[in-house]
Amino acid sequence: MFKILFISKQAEEVREIIRELGARNFICDQIAPDENVDVEIADTAPDIVILVVENPAAASSIIRIIKELRRERPIPALALIPKEFMISGEIPLAVEDFAIKPCEAEEIALRVERILKGTYAVESKDLIRCGDLLIDLSRREVTLGGKTLSLTFKEYELLRFLAANSGRVFTREVLLNKIWGYDYYGGDRTVDVHIRRLRAKIEWGKHAFIETVRGVGYRFTPPSVPSVLE
Repeated sequence: MFKILFISKQAEEVREIIRELGARNFICDQIAPDENVDVEIADTAPDIVILVVENPAAASSIIRIIKELRRERPIPALALIPKEFMISGEIPLAVEDFAIKPCEAEEIALRVERILKGTYAVESKDLIRCGDLLIDLSRREVTLGGKTLSLTFKEYELLRFLAANSGRVFTREVLLNKIWGYDYYGGDRTVDVHIRRLRAKIEWGKHAFIETVRGVGYRFTPPSVPSVLE
């Protein structure tokens, strides 16, 4: 499942959008645009940020923070902007997409799905196919060459994240924070152990999916570009 972080002062303003996204199996969190927003974004580790703009200067500051965090992993952003700011030309924000408030919940959900498709090369939240490897996100099931694999919860989450971000290199620290969370006290070796166990289950014969990038971390390199089935 993809995780969405709303940055908004008013929980009521985004309630309908969160309800619509929840019905589409997205996980939604909401924080206020305060001085700790950089820590909050890092701790939440969202797949996409939805910024509800109230003040142009504050919004620009948050976008700069997101750009800094993008050095470690992709964090696309969608801005919800008051009509009067657009008319006055006060919002030159560098975001993947924006919508004018008030917004229809269904419209925002469609924009989120389009951004995720472009960012993570995943066209839906149902199936990811990488050669003979098939990840069924709705059933949390992985098959290789038609054979169902037995993966632990963390092995599955690690594979799902890497496959959804095919071709991108992630450090051990980023993987540890994304899969285990920032409150996990284990070291980087936890990632290495799970990668080794995962490889033993999905890489045999001609199959090789996870590449070690020396001195950096790991990336998913399927035999072909991932395709997604409806």
